[in-house]
Amino acid sequence: MSGNIVETLRELNVGDDDFVYLNYEDSAEVWHITDGYVQDALGETDTASMLAAALATPGITVMSRYEEDILDYMRDEGMLEDYDREEWFEEYLCEKIVEEAYNYDLLTISTERHDHKRGTCEVAANLKVRAQELYTLGEKADNFVKGFDVVVQTAAGTLTLN
Repeated sequence: MSGNIVETLRELNVGDDDFVYLNYEDSAEVWHITDGYVQDALGETDTASMLAAALATPGITVMSRYEEDILDYMRDEGMLEDYDREEWFEEYLCEKIVEEAYNYDLLTISTERHDHKRGTCEVAANLKVRAQELYTLGEKADNFVKGFDVVVQTAAGTLTLN
């Protein structure tokens, strides 16, 4: 992606109220015959930390593929009640996401079975944010989207920036 993300989005005529889709995917080799292989994959991949970093960014409302504010959803479900305000919020979020990703569908988790015991567990974060919030971040928007595939709808169709 040449230039910065804000310039690129503006050049593509992405409006303030348009969504910018952020996708991140990582995988781990697992023994799918064990009970804890999903937790193992969550711990071995960077997907939870990518989501946590996005959620901890002030001024950005991170929405799920289900059209809900993920941070509000986590609060409503009681996942943030133990936060003591002395810890680093991003690290706390990452721990909670790893603990609860499967139970609360915070991440997309799928397993490809290679044989009767080995496989690959894929862990993905599919998010969306309003373009205006990225515009407001200015140059900091580049750090916010770093590592994600950025997908936008344009007049010419869907465009993926990575």
